[in-house]
Amino acid sequence: MTDTDIRLRIENEILARLEKKYSEEEQANHLMNLLMENYPLLSASVIAIDQDGKGISIFGQRGLSGHFIKEMYARKDQPLIAAAMKAEVTVTGGDARAKDPGFRLEHDYKVMYAAPCRLQGETLGVFIADSMHPDLLDQETRQDFLAYARLSTLFIALRNLRGKVSRVPDVDMVTGLFTFKYFHEVLHREMTRGKKFGHSAALMFLKVRNLREMNEVYGHVPADRALAEAADRIRSFLRDVDYVSRSGGNIYVVMPGVTKADARATATRIIEAMNASPVGQGDIQLKLAIGIAAFPKDGDTEKILLPHVESMVHESMRKGGNAVSVYKD
Repeated sequence: MTDTDIRLRIENEILARLEKKYSEEEQANHLMNLLMENYPLLSASVIAIDQDGKGISIFGQRGLSGHFIKEMYARKDQPLIAAAMKAEVTVTGGDARAKDPGFRLEHDYKVMYAAPCRLQGETLGVFIADSMHPDLLDQETRQDFLAYARLSTLFIALRNLRGKVSRVPDVDMVTGLFTFKYFHEVLHREMTRGKKFGHSAALMFLKVRNLREMNEVYGHVPADRALAEAADRIRSFLRDVDYVSRSGGNIYVVMPGVTKADARATATRIIEAMNASPVGQGDIQLKLAIGIAAFPKDGDTEKILLPHVESMVHESMRKGGNAVSVYKD
């Protein structure tokens, strides 16, 4: 059986499974299993890259131990993955990279192949295979592996698309911010990532005060206009990667990778802007009571963290005016 025969059989088997209810991860794992059965490999894996390009996750693999995968998640530098995100990587013969711990996964090897899983210019992950067979990477086998990397790309893309379609964020029509439901989804996701990769996150809650009074005196249209202006003011001081949601007169901000000190500095700028140019109508001006806490320093679960930041909002309300309070500052 030629290499071409192997590739056609594997591709046909994978494509035939599309009619059945297998997840994209199950498809990728089955593909890796077929590669291990048909090529003399030590391991075969597909590693997905987070959209921000900083985090990784095992999308499908065979030949790697759970202990190694756990250690891999804890690493800050991934030279092999970084190189494979840019272009095909082959290590053969006396290549010095074969002895570099950063250029291998779990096993010592004689040949290694890695390629980006790229779709329309965006790198979604990398495909990696290693072997003790010194003559494995002839031209035909390299073409086979490139084809398997492209198959893996489709599975990652389908998974990502399914995730986007099933979790399209609801947008508040008044402010253009996300809804409170999406805030919980983002917070859960960022805390999960934080526990896996050691990332921190700051949580900022803002209570928009005097909104009810404005609605009672001037009506909901001017009140909504003032709320939207306040939301724009707040958002102008946040980063593109921060998530801002609204529920009633409350605004919730998740700030990935930010310390409490940085979050306080941002909140202070927001308050200064509100003091310098008040938002409201007539004698009624909106005020912001801001509370800040951080994951994981102030709590590593929502049940612990949320009450802390809410208590700081109440502390700011007691201070009056535009104010910020930071948990255990």
